[in-house]
Amino acid sequence: MGLFDSSKNFSVMDSYGTNTLAFQVNTTIEDGIEICSLEKLKSFIEQVETGFKKTFFFNPEPEDGERKEVIFLTLKPGEAVLNGAEYLDGQLNIGKKPDSIKYSRLKAQGDTVEYREFKYSPNFKRPITIIDPEIGDEVTPTVFFDTDSKEIKAKIKLLPYKYYIALEVERS
Repeated sequence: MGLFDSSKNFSVMDSYGTNTLAFQVNTTIEDGIEICSLEKLKSFIEQVETGFKKTFFFNPEPEDGERKEVIFLTLKPGEAVLNGAEYLDGQLNIGKKPDSIKYSRLKAQGDTVEYREFKYSPNFKRPITIIDPEIGDEVTPTVFFDTDSKEIKAKIKLLPYKYYIALEVERS
């Protein structure tokens, strides 16, 4: 299958001033425990008359009959909209805000740079992603091994007077 195989990708239209990010929810079982993680989908962007057409790709491509859970975060000036979708056999069915995703705003306390830590799973997957709405993309975390807790963690740098968006997978 080629990169532009329409049965293995999907597109969304963004008007000018709008930026849509798409994340795949991955679920694996490790040592009998369900591990959920978010993975940002790569996209190809084409300019069209009314804005931009974004074509998102799965890596690896889904098998026939394989269901993928997709989370959309659409950023507009002063606004963020969260939607969920199911991708199955070339069809994308968009629904309401997904119950499995916790959405929150982050901001550094005070007027200095702040670092926040969060856990990774042993396979370097993360259940949380931090988005900088000004640039419309993920904040790159610094991953490290915490020798005290013997856990893989990451830290992100939050700049003062700036808001961030945190998306986290929560399974009950």
